Amino acid sequence: MSKFYGNNYDITDVMERLTPQCSSMLLNCYFRNQRMNCSDIFSVGKTKNGFCCIFNYIAESFGDAPKFFKQEEFKLYYVGDIGIQNGLTVTMDPLLDDYFYTILPTIGWKVMIFDPYDYPDSGSGSVSDILLGPLTEKYVRLKAVGLYSTDNIRSYSMQKRGCIFSDEYVSDDTPYTYNDCIVACKVEHVWNHCKCRVFFYPYDEDFHRTCNMENIHCLLQYYDVAFNIVPYKDNNLNSSLDDQNATMYCKNCYPECDDMRYYVQSTISNIEPGYFDTELFPDMNVTNHSVLHVYFPNSGTEFLKQDVTTRWYEYLGEVGGLYGLYVGISIISFVELIYFIILWLTEVFKSLEVLEEEIPHENAIHPIYWNEFFPHPRAVMNN
Repeated sequence: MSKFYGNNYDITDVMERLTPQCSSMLLNCYFRNQRMNCSDIFSVGKTKNGFCCIFNYIAESFGDAPKFFKQEEFKLYYVGDIGIQNGLTVTMDPLLDDYFYTILPTIGWKVMIFDPYDYPDSGSGSVSDILLGPLTEKYVRLKAVGLYSTDNIRSYSMQKRGCIFSDEYVSDDTPYTYNDCIVACKVEHVWNHCKCRVFFYPYDEDFHRTCNMENIHCLLQYYDVAFNIVPYKDNNLNSSLDDQNATMYCKNCYPECDDMRYYVQSTISNIEPGYFDTELFPDMNVTNHSVLHVYFPNSGTEFLKQDVTTRWYEYLGEVGGLYGLYVGISIISFVELIYFIILWLTEVFKSLEVLEEEIPHENAIHPIYWNEFFPHPRAVMNN
């Protein structure tokens, strides 16, 4: 590479030029039952698998080079209704003649379903991967599941509740996402050991140097570490790890307390090769082509609520229920006992006051006979 391009080359530009053109792979595109130009709704962007043709994706959270994303491409497309006709349908050509070496032991496409605001990184758990082979028609059904957290859990620490609210993360660039936090952790980890950033990761001014062929040995040494990630400090998890040196530790990468995830189910059917003149294959000789349908089959979104499960008065009720079940008394029985003791003491004190009022207090006055205090003379009789 250095001899061919010279020492001053950018591996990102090289990989972009080696990437097949989206206009050559994506032949026909339909969205909401309207035929659209594939180049208008698809753009080239970075993913964990390199440069890919991406639909409905906002630019990388870290701020990528302007050449890969233009401002007018920052547009989201929304489905108006359910069903295949209201989703996305794409006819694709695998360009098998252009194959040289594949990452996966298969031919065709790797389809990634992810949130439009997240960098598509499979290791963060926010991407669903689907394989699509030649001469197949795949139906991908999406299901959105949201997570909503009440303000009752805000009083608990992040460590205890296990999530972070968006307003608790202060940043001038982008809102917080768990996916971006994990990706930033990976970028920093590679930079600390290899002093470079892998080309397919989003651009960051703090990690501006892109890894090239000279860094292959270092990247291979720390590549496996990216699969062993501890997103936040957890003493129980740290003690259970066999090899802590082969683990990447991140700084407080907690999941969002309010989040949206997309789950997929797919079915597949075969396509017979030959000449077609249909809506999907207009005047086309089908050899290795495939069709992809992505849509929502059902209306509505399922939301999961995260709240404080048990409060102090609920604990009190549970204790009272256990006493009532096993002992035959309840918390109310103790309250009634205290109530009756207070009533009994009140009646006792009242009765004592009544007795004191009924007893007469009379002063006994008796005459004093003073002669009784003096000796009396004795009379002596003479015979």
